[in-house]
Amino acid sequence: MFNLGKKPLVKLSAIDSKQRLKRRKFETIYLLGIYFLFTTTTAISQVGIGITTPDNSAMLQVQSVDKGFLLPQMTSAQRTSIASPASGLQVYDTNTKSIWYFNGTFWVNTQAMATEGDIKSGIQVADHSGWVLLDGRSLSTLSTNQQAVAASLGLSGNLPNASDAYLVQNGGGMGTVSGSNTTTLTQANLPNVSFTGTAASAGDHNHSVDPAAVTSSTNGNHTHGSNAGGGAGGLGLVYSDGNATAGSTDYTWGELNLWTVPYALSIYANGNHNHTVDIPATTSTTTGAHMHSVSVASGGTASPIDISPKSLSVNMFVYLGL
Repeated sequence: MFNLGKKPLVKLSAIDSKQRLKRRKFETIYLLGIYFLFTTTTAISQVGIGITTPDNSAMLQVQSVDKGFLLPQMTSAQRTSIASPASGLQVYDTNTKSIWYFNGTFWVNTQAMATEGDIKSGIQVADHSGWVLLDGRSLSTLSTNQQAVAASLGLSGNLPNASDAYLVQNGGGMGTVSGSNTTTLTQANLPNVSFTGTAASAGDHNHSVDPAAVTSSTNGNHTHGSNAGGGAGGLGLVYSDGNATAGSTDYTWGELNLWTVPYALSIYANGNHNHTVDIPATTSTTTGAHMHSVSVASGGTASPIDISPKSLSVNMFVYLGL
């Protein structure tokens, strides 16, 4: 190796100029050879560490029987704060104790044994190892990486709320919750049975009958009370002659200041007219056989029916990474 700095390895003050020029040419040729050898080797060969013949498919091959390959180690916060990570960048996360790589959009945990968007049930009560509880909370409460994964899955606004919901492939929008665990029966849900009928004809009983009032004939000849022979206590029509009879005890007070003798009158017997007659109510016999129509009410109150099956209580999670 030659040093091209100000101080040569060999002191040349005693060498003539011809030898000095020859040495400089040699140094130049040597350095150019080293340069071209280095650049050519770098362009066409693989690098092997612990091995002299790396595999043709590898640019770098590390081989050892007692040592390993160590990736950069950092916390989850440090990993997610890497500015503009390159696609394929790998690090070891000391919080999750797993290797992560960046897929060009978000970080992926290679040890999670899950793919972004996978659903699982578990008895865990909170988020864990990239699995996020489906409790309906706002997506803005998640990490930046989790929000990116959620957006790539078509979620927006809030996480689905899986409380009292059952998984089903029904052709609906992914992550949507619909339907109910109860149903209410309507008349259309009931069997097509008519509940109308007719009562038996042998049910003997009676009814109260109150006929309407009637009017008597107008030609019923009769008389109205008269006091034949007169007298102060008589009934019917009376008239007086206007003459006072002194000392008489058979009198009424009639016209002004006159004592009169009453005379009885009788109405002519054939004075035609009518009277209203109200016939009293009666009761029919108990043997009047007849029929009644019958309508049977369902008696229901349209209360919803719980159709939830017997179940094991668990929580539902979606894998969004960290």
